[in-house]
Amino acid sequence: EYSYDTPKDISWFSAVNLTSVPNIPLRAVGSGQCDEKECDTVTTDRCFESCGNMPAPQDIYGCPRDHHWALTFDDGPSNYTNELLDYLAKEQIKATFCVMGAHAEQNPDILKRIYKEGHQVASHTYSHPHLMSLTNEDIVYEIVATEKIIEKVIGIKPTYIRPPFGEADERVKGIMRSMGYKVLLWNVDPTDYDVHMLRNVSSAIQGSFKMAISGNDTGLNLHEDPGFISLQHDLYKTSIDQIPEIVQLLKSKGYSFFTAAGCNFDENPHLVLDPALAGELPISQNAVPETG
Repeated sequence: EYSYDTPKDISWFSAVNLTSVPNIPLRAVGSGQCDEKECDTVTTDRCFESCGNMPAPQDIYGCPRDHHWALTFDDGPSNYTNELLDYLAKEQIKATFCVMGAHAEQNPDILKRIYKEGHQVASHTYSHPHLMSLTNEDIVYEIVATEKIIEKVIGIKPTYIRPPFGEADERVKGIMRSMGYKVLLWNVDPTDYDVHMLRNVSSAIQGSFKMAISGNDTGLNLHEDPGFISLQHDLYKTSIDQIPEIVQLLKSKGYSFFTAAGCNFDENPHLVLDPALAGELPISQNAVPETG
């Protein structure tokens, strides 16, 4: 949990057309917990904290092609992001960074480096709240405050957003879509936020990658995608430290790396708002798999 004061400007809310957003009641934190035995039968968002939200057809969980992998990192930029970027550059891998507005504001040079080195920048809201507990207005503020920071630093608006905790019902997703976003989730989660302090952190984190490539059900592949989008956090050094072994494992099994947008054949993960600031993008930034 973070404690940041999200900037608010009523004009931001007034500028968004939310007429297509369903009128669904707010959900208090803690109200979506159920016995996990119910997860196999639940068909609504009633148990969203224990079982996850219901998937929408356009939600992105994985890559649609076999042996394609997108590494994604949430909650940065942080003091450890440069170390991760050094390794990705050495391996010529493009990843996806779901950045928090508050942390992008604290680390603008790292955000600039992420973008200039050809990685995908996605939004992860300003303060990382439980969005289903917020009003429409406050959700808009979380999203626009992040947009403002990103635009100020690199001159673009992301077209992908990852809801904090993966919590987003049709009201939250409706707001995101109304604001021009695609909802980015994941189908591999090593839960580094739970295990990063454990002595066996290496096996705990790497285990979920091994399970996915061995064909075992991750329990998160709600669209049954043959390729994977993994979730890690560039906040935890112990998680970042696993990346070299993870990358070498995936390469040894024949996996190719793309951004989350790239593996979904989307060449436009960013909307350029300030061409002078955004500059010329490396061609690799929008690399998508070859068709045919």
